[in-house]
Amino acid sequence: MRFGPALAMACVAWLCAGCFSIRVVSGNTVPAERVAEIQPGVTTRPEILEWFGAPEDFTDPSGLRRVFADGVMLPEDVLHLPYADVLVFELTRGRAKGVLLLLFNYLEVHVANDRLVVFFDDQDRVLYYGYRAGADALE
Repeated sequence: MRFGPALAMACVAWLCAGCFSIRVVSGNTVPAERVAEIQPGVTTRPEILEWFGAPEDFTDPSGLRRVFADGVMLPEDVLHLPYADVLVFELTRGRAKGVLLLLFNYLEVHVANDRLVVFFDDQDRVLYYGYRAGADALE
C-alpha cells in the first residue's frame, strides 16, 4: 500500500500528458509559373486578376476587408475599387507540434508564405512586382 499514492500520481500525470500536431493553410496558391510570365509595362491588371484570383489585400485594406465582410468578391470586382494600384496575393502555411507533460512542455511552430505584390501604373499595366516563395517548405 506504500505505492498507492505514487501510482495514483503517475496515473494522473499520464492522463494529463498529450501531444498534438496542427497544420494551417490560409490564402490562395500563387503559381510560380504565372509569376514568371509577368512583364512590367505589358501585363495588365485584368490578366493579373485572371491568373491569381482575388487579392488578399490592396492599398486600402480596410475597404477590401469591409467588402469581404459583406459578401463574396470576384476578381473582376477589384477593377472598380478606388486606390487599387497595389495588389497583394499571399499563401500562408503554418505547422505546430507539441508535447504537454505535467512538468515539461515542448512547442514548435513554423510559419512560411508565398507573397506576390504587384504595383500598377495609371494605365492599369504592371509597373513592377515582387515575389517571395517559401510556403513549399511546410507542405
